[in-house]
Amino acid sequence: MSKIEKIIFVFLFIISCIYSYVEPNEKIDSIETKPHITIYIEGKVERTLTYDHHPQIKEIFSDLKLENIYGFAEDECLTSKTRFYIPQSHDLISLNHANQEQLMTIHGIGEKTALKIIEQRNIENFHTIEDVMKVKGIGEKTYLRIREYLCL
Repeated sequence: MSKIEKIIFVFLFIISCIYSYVEPNEKIDSIETKPHITIYIEGKVERTLTYDHHPQIKEIFSDLKLENIYGFAEDECLTSKTRFYIPQSHDLISLNHANQEQLMTIHGIGEKTALKIIEQRNIENFHTIEDVMKVKGIGEKTYLRIREYLCL
C-alpha cells in the first residue's frame, strides 16, 4: 500500500468510528406491539387461527361455526401456539366424568393410568383435552393415540 492509500484508509476508519458513536436525534421511549396469538386446531377441523388477543374457547367455536358439544370450559383463554383438539367421534369418554372402568376401555389406558387421570381431575378439572398430558405417564405419543376417544 502506498502512503496515500494508508492515509485514506486511516481517515475512513476514523470517520466510520465517529459515525458509529453518533447518538440518534430522537429517543424512542417504548415500542407498542400487538400480541400475535396463533392457535392450531386439530381433529374434526384442521385449521390455524390467529388473534390479536388471547381468545376464549367459545370464540374459537364461534369462529369455526361449531357447537361446543364436547364440554370444553368456554371461558378458558388460550395462549399462543396452543394445539386445540376437537374430537371427531361421537362415542367419547369424558375426562372430567368417566369412572375408572370407562377410562380403561381406551386402548393403552390401564388401571394405574386411569387412577392417575382421576387423581388429576380431583385436583383440577381438565379444561382442554391436551390437559391430559399433565397426568404423569401420558406424554405426547400417548396423547396423540388416545385423544380421538376423549372429551371433557
